[in-house]
Amino acid sequence: EGGAATTDVTQGLAKCFCHYTTAGTFVNNSSFNTASLTDGGAGDCRVNFTNNMGSADGYSATRIANAFHTLDSEDNAGYAKTITYNSSHAAEDASRTQVTVHGDLA
Repeated sequence: EGGAATTDVTQGLAKCFCHYTTAGTFVNNSSFNTASLTDGGAGDCRVNFTNNMGSADGYSATRIANAFHTLDSEDNAGYAKTITYNSSHAAEDASRTQVTVHGDLA
């Protein structure tokens, strides 16, 4: 407005986010564009998208888990998978994990 250049921010918006807990109980605490969560065993969670991404290479997923965990990941057009590990490098459920996805929807 007022002669300023405009930008399409649609590409900069998150296309999916999910804040979930796997330690104790498997719970989706808060999410957007998340159809469901799949429990794949200790530390292994798949965030299934309601609306798929254009391709597995067409998006970037940022993952954060509580302090003592490291992360491993796998991305697919229909989901973002995260595996959390403890300080001994054994797969272990995390009390808090968050995934945010930026990219192109199908």
